[in-house]
Amino acid sequence: MNNSPAKLFLLCVSSTESREIHSFLMDPETGKLDLNEVIAVPGSGAPTRGNIPLKWGRDEKVLYAHVRIEPYPISAFALDSESRKLRLLETILMPAPMAYLSTSLDGRFMLGASYDDALITVNGIQANGQLVSPSQHVLSTPPKAHCIIASPFGGFVYATSVDGDAILVYRFDAESGQLFEVQQLRTLAKVGSGPRHLVFHPLLDYLYCINEHDGSLVAYSVDRISGGLRELQSKSLVPHDFKGNALASDIHITPNGKYIYASIRKTNSISAFRIDAVTGILSDIDIYSVEANPRGFVIDPSGKFLVCAGQESNHIAVYKIQSNTGRITLLERYSVGKRPSWIEIVSM
Repeated sequence: MNNSPAKLFLLCVSSTESREIHSFLMDPETGKLDLNEVIAVPGSGAPTRGNIPLKWGRDEKVLYAHVRIEPYPISAFALDSESRKLRLLETILMPAPMAYLSTSLDGRFMLGASYDDALITVNGIQANGQLVSPSQHVLSTPPKAHCIIASPFGGFVYATSVDGDAILVYRFDAESGQLFEVQQLRTLAKVGSGPRHLVFHPLLDYLYCINEHDGSLVAYSVDRISGGLRELQSKSLVPHDFKGNALASDIHITPNGKYIYASIRKTNSISAFRIDAVTGILSDIDIYSVEANPRGFVIDPSGKFLVCAGQESNHIAVYKIQSNTGRITLLERYSVGKRPSWIEIVSM
């Protein structure tokens, strides 16, 4: 007789003002959430600024959470597969406040981007999930680095600079974790656009960037050999008469690569687009009103649900993704901590 827990998704939401993580178990068929636990994130007594970036590490058994105020701690939490609870492994210090965390393809390195200090960092990840400290590599970037991700085909890492209006391209040494910027491949965006978050298509050689300031979504083709980018298309996410900083924030693609979603904090909205399966070109689906200040959202591993955090509403909302159209419909809202900012989800 098999007494192991039924398969579920584990969804974790970080909240900056209350400096805690709400852990929910999600039913993969209905999208219903049940609160699993609430845990404190180590740091000073003051509310952290901006967000608390989260990232699952090696084999999705360790969750990392970073507090963006001095002394800039990053904590590793080990996941118990039976109880589905998180246990603090360790807390180390980062050299600067990180706005974004990601891992190398093989899970051996943690990559960080610091908006405040214009830096990117690399830390080794040990077999037990603990991070090597101090950071092995710290590199300067143009102003306000905001995202850093490894290419799915290996060999390259891409980072954004909001005020540098650029996407930076690095060669990545998978043995040492060292990064080497390829200066001639630095991709300049429209002046004042503010590149913020990046996402690779799961099946095609395309990269998508959401621009924070002008509220646009740009599609790039990617050369697997050189790592170079070529702009294909730019779509506006704001009304034609919109003025000011759009505060565009997050971007995600469904696992099957059919649909892409992008959030705008200033208009409290998420825009949905269909992705052409050959060209990677975007076509409009619709724009949806969502939780107030949708700084972070996530799509579940099956691609059935979108979960959005409202940094001003102190709630998360679960939406059903219609598989044949990409449209989303609200299912239910859940109360979380104060100023929720980041969501991660994994299969259990």
